[in-house]
Amino acid sequence: MTATEPERAPASSTNRGMSRRELLKTAGLASAGAGLARGANGSSGVFDYRLLLGWINDNSSRPLAGKRWPITDVDEQTVLEYSAFLKTAHECGYNGITLWGLYASHAWAVQLKDSLEPRRRHLIDRILNTADKLGIKVLYGLGVYSWGFEEIIRHDPTTARNEGRMAWGSFQPDNGVAMCYHSESARQWMRDIVDLCVKEVGTQGFGFQSGDLGRCYCTQCRRLSDTEYHSRVIDETAEYIKRQHPKQILGLSAWGVDLGGGPDSLQPLARHLDFLTDVTDQSARQGRDHRRALTAALPCALGSLGGAVIVPPQRWPRDRWFLPHAEMTATSIRSLSEDGGRAFEFFMGPLGNPQYNLMTRFVGLLLNNPTQSCERTLTQVVDRLWAPTNGGAEADLVRWLLAVERAYMTRVGDISSGEFDFEPLKGETAGEPIYLTRLPPRALAGYGSDLERLSQQLPSLISQCRRPRELQLIGRCLENVLRDVRQVRERVHGSH
Repeated sequence: MTATEPERAPASSTNRGMSRRELLKTAGLASAGAGLARGANGSSGVFDYRLLLGWINDNSSRPLAGKRWPITDVDEQTVLEYSAFLKTAHECGYNGITLWGLYASHAWAVQLKDSLEPRRRHLIDRILNTADKLGIKVLYGLGVYSWGFEEIIRHDPTTARNEGRMAWGSFQPDNGVAMCYHSESARQWMRDIVDLCVKEVGTQGFGFQSGDLGRCYCTQCRRLSDTEYHSRVIDETAEYIKRQHPKQILGLSAWGVDLGGGPDSLQPLARHLDFLTDVTDQSARQGRDHRRALTAALPCALGSLGGAVIVPPQRWPRDRWFLPHAEMTATSIRSLSEDGGRAFEFFMGPLGNPQYNLMTRFVGLLLNNPTQSCERTLTQVVDRLWAPTNGGAEADLVRWLLAVERAYMTRVGDISSGEFDFEPLKGETAGEPIYLTRLPPRALAGYGSDLERLSQQLPSLISQCRRPRELQLIGRCLENVLRDVRQVRERVHGSH
């Protein structure tokens, strides 16, 4: 079976493992101003908000294990890696980065300043200073009434009511992670954290999330629809920031938030925001006309994560996977631009993995010129990374990369909306390759066959490049992917 004659997975095919959404949905008590600078040419086609997004270690060159996700440890190597990472981001035209876990992941310290441990603070300050010198705005990834409040809720029970929560459309009987909108003490904690981030950390904005871990579903809060609830907590927090710290940039990544009510229902949610990221492209699924009407009516920029949110493995060696997704992402960026969208957040990953080195550069260039073709943008990246010796080799490399992408994407079914995980997030050690187990047997066999064929073409391409090292790394990545394919076929599908 060739890449042009794939065995497709059904559209409803799901991961065999725990995804980010499932992990957050089931988390219990125990786990319980002005826009950014426009492009240099001032073109209206350039996205105003060209951001990277992720947890502090999503771009780490090292596999991290031994703790529950997300692991937010920081050391000298983290600082060095951000120096190179942010330089690449600047070169490729990004103007902001939303970082989660700078100082807290699941739990702010009850004495808030204790979260800013001096050694860590020194390391984080160096990362922020590097970003500032490069003209990249750093937005603090901030849970609004959820994400980060586990210790606070235990210490101050008036902040939450253990009457359950609503997470991703399902009622969860436990709580301990989401504060109550009707609690005055919760409101004060929220404001104190904002002030700490601005005055002590020195962030230049906030990337909000209010629905990822769920919302309070106590007797009072459940009287509010999801749209009303999230509109109130976001608008209240955003209004406070714009009043007290007017230069801060504010965006919302709408994980777990229903945006289906249309422009009028979203006005209260968005009126103090600079951009609103439609994480799973809900508006696009309702039709291009619907999204165009939304971008025209919203008081802020509408953004996307590209439909499919490709989440990097945290615990795998960095040479274990290679899945470029340029064609899919280019389609998403182009359609968003045509519909009036002016914000995009690319879920970052380690530049030490050639997929993320390629895609980080590709997305940055395309956000600065969204009308440019996928092939032309890939050509620019290929030239920069590998320096092919002639035009024929350059074109062959672009075709080869697209063939690697299509070998998987034409078989997996529709992944254009939602999260895509390589491994489960649960546990503390490296997990199985769930991106392969979601392929049915014939599709997985066809994918393996295509990768074998494409791997055999790589030495000839390498010989025509002046900078072949990363292409050699891609070869090693493909060897490891093929090993995983064989193991999955033997273990899960019973093939030999």
